[in-house]
This record gives sequence, structure tokens and C-alpha cells, in this order.
Amino acid sequence: MRQLRILTLLLEGELSTSEIEEYTGISGPRLKRDLDALLKQDLIEQKAIIGGELILSITQNGIDELMREYPMLKDLLQEMEQVLCLRFGC
Repeated sequence: MRQLRILTLLLEGELSTSEIEEYTGISGPRLKRDLDALLKQDLIEQKAIIGGELILSITQNGIDELMREYPMLKDLLQEMEQVLCLRFGC
């Protein structure tokens, strides 16, 4: 789920690792593991290094992965809404 958050964020454009950390709230070591995994899967790519910090963007493979996951995530959110509405009223 964290990796999907990162991919979704990168749909808006290139970001530095510190920006990704700030926007997602994912801590440094955990973020590094997630970014390394996404890089290895060719879902994101390194665009530059500025001030010792990576600048990353989503690849076409990353966009394709989000499109594959979207229907499942959409269904999950709808189910959550239904359960919460039954439990707490909407």
C-alpha cells in the first residue's frame, strides 16, 4: 500500500526523496526500502541527484501498475464506506 501511495504521488510529477517523505509520512529507512523496490521493478526512475538527494519520477510501468490496481482499490474504498455508513451512519 505504501508503494502505491508513492506511485500515486509521483503521477503529479518529479519529486525528491525528502518531498516524498514529507507528503507520505513514510520514515527514512522504510522509504528507502520502498523506493529501492520500486526502482528494481522499474516502476520509478531516478531523474537526477541534486544536493545529494534523488529526484524520482514514475515510469510507464508504474502507471500501468496503478491502472491494474485501481479497480481493486476503488472496490475496497466503496466497501469501507458501506461498512462505516452502516456502523456510524452517513
